[in-house]
Amino acid sequence: MKRTVVLILILIIPILLFISVWQSYRYDRLSGEVAGMEQVQKEIFEKNKKIVMGIEFLKSPFRINKIAEEELDLEKIKPERIIRIDLVPDRDRQDG
Repeated sequence: MKRTVVLILILIIPILLFISVWQSYRYDRLSGEVAGMEQVQKEIFEKNKKIVMGIEFLKSPFRINKIAEEELDLEKIKPERIIRIDLVPDRDRQDG
């Protein structure tokens, strides 16, 4: 009986050590993958931030005014040149 227990321990200890080393190897490999993915995520985030800033710049009223005035030769209309027309429905036509 004693001999069987010793034999089992002799077989189990190397197996447990191998499993421990294997788990350590897998942990290191997965840690490297996670670090790589975090780096890719950071790069994508920075690229996205630059794109959003570019969009905001392109949408800025100052830039649009500058293009309208300098490249398209447009100018802001003066308020006194604006004619406002209010359309009121003709009640006589609705009854008839």
